[in-house]
Amino acid sequence: MSPGLRYARLWQAIGLALVLTVITASLVSIAPVLPLRGGDKLHHLAAYATLMYWWGMVQPSRRMTWIVALVVLGVSLEFAQSLVPNRFMEWQDALANAIGVALALLLLRTPASVLVSRLDRQLGDRLDARRS
Repeated sequence: MSPGLRYARLWQAIGLALVLTVITASLVSIAPVLPLRGGDKLHHLAAYATLMYWWGMVQPSRRMTWIVALVVLGVSLEFAQSLVPNRFMEWQDALANAIGVALALLLLRTPASVLVSRLDRQLGDRLDARRS
């Protein structure tokens, strides 16, 4: 758990739900949301940027672990997609995943990296006020 987050388990549960959502979306046959050429690459980039951004805030001391885990996840899911009807393995998707991770790392170097800690503090303040 993150020592600085009072509700670390909540934030980790949300992060786990995000990971499971990406895995599920990667392995089911669905029509693309953005019917643009290459629009699926934006989905990949956004999904992996979201995952890295989230986990980079929730577990900042494990950022390197998350970088490796998410790149491996992205590549593994691309291989798994070759086994799913109407899904295809594309190295460009794995690259978009990795670029999303890299973009999130840049975002984590900005003041935006404290979003979860601020939410954590506000949630704690509100719950404390209700208890009083």
